[in-house]
Amino acid sequence: MGLNFFLLVASGGACGSVLRAAVGLMMKSFLPWPTLMVNVLGAFLIGFLVKFAENSTTPDSFKAFWVVGLCGGFTTFSAFGMDLIRLIEEGQWTTGFLYLGLNLFGTVFAIFLGFRVFSLVVQ
Repeated sequence: MGLNFFLLVASGGACGSVLRAAVGLMMKSFLPWPTLMVNVLGAFLIGFLVKFAENSTTPDSFKAFWVVGLCGGFTTFSAFGMDLIRLIEEGQWTTGFLYLGLNLFGTVFAIFLGFRVFSLVVQ
């Protein structure tokens, strides 16, 4: 993986981020549904693209731009879903449920903790 790989990831990430922002702006009055839509669409897209890459002779640059970059910039939730599916496919159910729980509760707790630390530091 050279500089080219990271440039592809960065450009794909920029495109994905812009797409996510556009969806958010177009559906601003429907909060929080744009986030759900982006997460589900991103999860579908990453699943489709990973299977496409596995069943074709696409170069690593394809995955760098489309999967890591675009889907990663569009939503990191799709990467979480892909990791969880891989654990389940490998029969690692206990690790999968632990991963699921830690992601769900860990991120919510981390946000809460971030709020608390901010209010302690700022006041």
